[in-house]
Amino acid sequence: MHCKDLKKSQKDVTCALCQPKIFIFLAAILLLFTANCTSVGRFVESSKPYHTETYKSVSDKWSREARIYRGFEVKLIVSATFKSHEFRRAYADEYAEAHKLTSQEKKQFMEDQLSAATLGHEFLMASFVPEKKWDDFDKFKSMWSLYLVNDKDERVAPVEVRRVKRHNAVTPHFYPYITPWKSIYTVRFPYDIPEGDRPFIGDNTKEVKLVITSVLGTAEMHWKLEQS
Repeated sequence: MHCKDLKKSQKDVTCALCQPKIFIFLAAILLLFTANCTSVGRFVESSKPYHTETYKSVSDKWSREARIYRGFEVKLIVSATFKSHEFRRAYADEYAEAHKLTSQEKKQFMEDQLSAATLGHEFLMASFVPEKKWDDFDKFKSMWSLYLVNDKDERVAPVEVRRVKRHNAVTPHFYPYITPWKSIYTVRFPYDIPEGDRPFIGDNTKEVKLVITSVLGTAEMHWKLEQS
């Protein structure tokens, strides 16, 4: 046997001996990787965006959108959700289910929501205006005027308009009309008519509307109220 053939045979034998080692090495890496991975005890697959059956229908029921145009140019796109008792209950159920609150935590969260309803009639409002300087709903001398009007044509001005400064991933889940291009405000109107010392929304009130008006135009959003 020539030297060249002998070297080739030695090389083949060496490679044959290496293969089991390579296999063991790769198996060890695989086991190590698997051991370091976080185990997934249960993967829940769902195509439904909400955790409760009723939230979407209740949210749609209490949400509205209105626009102001001049010619073909949009001057205002505004959406609002009236935080009625029914909406607050559905919101608390959805929030509790999404965050897996305990029964005691859910009870407290629900009580907080219903307690907040006694402080006034509150709306979550998301607005888009093409000019940044028009986005001043929370300013004392805003170019916009907001009113809540009942079916007796009585109207009240908001006692608070507060800009929600931080957009996060949670809020659009509950208010899907919120986009990165819209500003978010909470608008709270008085529970009672200041001059009359009586509820603005009484037992016989059938409708309220949120009016947003300026020199650019007027947007109105109407809510029919159910009588218990």
